[in-house]
Amino acid sequence: MNDTEPGSASTMAQKLRQRFWSRLRVLKILRESDLIRVYHQAQRQGIAPEEAMVALGLLTEDQVIEILTGEHSALAPV
Repeated sequence: MNDTEPGSASTMAQKLRQRFWSRLRVLKILRESDLIRVYHQAQRQGIAPEEAMVALGLLTEDQVIEILTGEHSALAPV
């Protein structure tokens, strides 16, 4: 499948989301209770869980982007 075929954008979005959640698990930066809050917030507002994390103040937009891209500077202790 090349990038111009229908569905490739949704496939890429799904892969990015899977990578995000995989890295989030490895980093262990959110508790299970936080993830439950994220899920409920996302469902109530009809937004992506990543957006709900930002809306709840659990992560910044920069941290979400860095987790997606594999960078860790925003997650490093100050």
